[in-house]
Amino acid sequence: MTLQLLSLTLAYDDTRFFGSVMFTDPDHPDNPPPTVLIDHADGPPWFRLTNVDPTAQDPSVPAMVEADRIMRFLLRYTADRIGRTAADFLQS
Repeated sequence: MTLQLLSLTLAYDDTRFFGSVMFTDPDHPDNPPPTVLIDHADGPPWFRLTNVDPTAQDPSVPAMVEADRIMRFLLRYTADRIGRTAADFLQS
């Protein structure tokens, strides 16, 4: 399954953030967009993801995989926004 980013919204305060990421599935354009909610976490990886589809909470679900990848990328380059350093978000 190939997903395309439709929308990414993040709001920061001094040490926390929350938001959502929405995708489109080009193979099924009429389906509701997969949507993942993003919330701050107090430990690595420093964020928590929740799929709005209660049957799609598994971390291997494509929308969860993409949201995780996007958040690791963003937080690596904006780590100071949440009181962290880029070393907290090393790429594997």
